[in-house]
Amino acid sequence: MTKHDITKERILAALKRFFTKNLSVKIVALLFAMILWGYVLTDLNPYRVKTLSNVTTSFDGEAELMGQGLCVRGNREEILEAVSVAVRTRITTYADLSPSSVTAVISLKNISQPQTYELPIQASISSAFGVVQQVMPATVTLEIDSLVNKTVPVSCTFRGDLPEGYWADMDAASSTTKVDIQGAKTDIARVTHAECVIDLTDRTSAIYGTFDVILYDANDEVVNSDIVVGTLPSSTVRLPIYPVKNVPVDVSGALLGTDKLAANFELASAVATPQSVRIVGDQAVLEGVESMALEPFSVSGMSEKATIEAELVVPEGVRLLDAPTVSVALDIREKTDFQEHTQIPVEITGLSDGLEATVTPNVVDLRVEGRVSLLALVKRSDIKVDVDVTGLTAGTYELPLSVFVRNEEATVELILTPSVATVTVVIR
Repeated sequence: MTKHDITKERILAALKRFFTKNLSVKIVALLFAMILWGYVLTDLNPYRVKTLSNVTTSFDGEAELMGQGLCVRGNREEILEAVSVAVRTRITTYADLSPSSVTAVISLKNISQPQTYELPIQASISSAFGVVQQVMPATVTLEIDSLVNKTVPVSCTFRGDLPEGYWADMDAASSTTKVDIQGAKTDIARVTHAECVIDLTDRTSAIYGTFDVILYDANDEVVNSDIVVGTLPSSTVRLPIYPVKNVPVDVSGALLGTDKLAANFELASAVATPQSVRIVGDQAVLEGVESMALEPFSVSGMSEKATIEAELVVPEGVRLLDAPTVSVALDIREKTDFQEHTQIPVEITGLSDGLEATVTPNVVDLRVEGRVSLLALVKRSDIKVDVDVTGLTAGTYELPLSVFVRNEEATVELILTPSVATVTVVIR
């Protein structure tokens, strides 16, 4: 065994004897130390210094200051920033001490005129917790100004779009026209007008409530509302919003005397422009409206096309968004009839000299349609059916028929329908 090993064994043996011998003495010593420490805590209770961060500050005597017609100018949040406070406290209350245990105030009680002041921040604490030793920062710079009131005009602006199928009654919109603001004279003097902005996006029911206003100066630059002392200005806004429905215009229900038109005349169509209109109202009322009626009007004795301005009949509980009248185009025309003529000979025209021709079929039937008055003038002797072979040589041809009735004008106006559209012509 080396000398190093012998030394190691001796050290281990000495440690073993230390922890195994006189154990009771050691336990008694530990208990005595604990009792001694308890005595130090309870009887001596030494002091320690604890620094508390984020202690809130407030004004003391602000109501009295405002009573003198004065106020603090500036952003209150920046002025009343949290401070750090060092507190000398006993060790038994050290753990319980928190920022809420401390009160930090800026006294305004000795201020009597507008100017800039350097005021101390005073912190206090219950004597049970200890004594305030230091406040950091120790002072604050305040600007005191005259407290004034001012009335400024307010305008209301609507932005965004309502959902499809809804309409806002801007004519019935109402809002506060002016607001009173209070604050430091220097700041309040900048404010010239205010604006209330209402977002219409996704709105489907009436707007009625109070909304904050934005303050502006003469250059239309926004003035921070932090300058206002007391209640921030607001505007009461009311705007009716209704569902919209498109309904057709019922023309047929307004027509009177359609069976008493001029002799042999009829009403071919009656079309309104526009053909539909928009209405608004409570949803339950709109569901019961399927069309918009017109004030009745008479067409008795009429014999030509005409356009009539007709008034819409608006149901109760409904508002019309479009014009209250529509134009009704009346297509009044003479009645039509037809004649049928049979076995009309087919004539051949334009045949060159020296040639002969036959046509199959050589007779056709003809249906003549048109105005009653014109048909009354048409006689069988006025009808001519032919096939033109001008310039054709010997051969067999399939050619169209031409029909002429009375004169060229009548031929163009009448509808002429032969029993066959073409005929076979053989030229020899």
